[in-house]
Amino acid sequence: MIFFWKDIVRVIRAWVGSLRGSVPRNHLDARMGWYVIMATIPIGIFGLIFKHQIETGARNLYLIGTTLIVLGLILLGVERISKRNRGIESIQTKDAVVVGLAQAVALIPGVSRSGATITAGLFMGLDRPAAARFSFLISIPAIVLAGLFELKKVLDGSEPQTTGTGALILATLIAFVVGYASIAFLLRFLGRHSTVSFVVYRV
Repeated sequence: MIFFWKDIVRVIRAWVGSLRGSVPRNHLDARMGWYVIMATIPIGIFGLIFKHQIETGARNLYLIGTTLIVLGLILLGVERISKRNRGIESIQTKDAVVVGLAQAVALIPGVSRSGATITAGLFMGLDRPAAARFSFLISIPAIVLAGLFELKKVLDGSEPQTTGTGALILATLIAFVVGYASIAFLLRFLGRHSTVSFVVYRV
């Protein structure tokens, strides 16, 4: 949220403005607001429906290993066939739907949310920076809502807190620093390189 705060504020203002009629509904940022919402709906629905299976039975090393390899090879195939001739300003409803469904598939352990959504974006013809940027933008509501859902379970006692407060704060700070640096690195990296190195890593 901090990395993309300018984008978030701009999109929210334009989206709210489009509802009030002060901003044209076909304005890029207003449309982006709708696209983020549309891309978030599938993971919300499937996350609630298959919550128990994801947290229990799906945590299987054979499943995780298979999805790591298969999705890596799919990324390699998409990298080879994608035209990659569209920027983020060209995103349409069908792109939001396809990338949103890919984000829902990432509920399966080993798939990787960013990997699945970037692959879907490339498949739809987006260039690498656009696919990565849209992937991170649609991750914001999904991750925030998931975090609040888990926090509620801790606060109401349905999921006992076994980690010390100090360790939890330290882990959160480290995750913040590494996460921020990773987003900055990935957006720069994909502007000049292919995704093949990630394919090798996954396999």
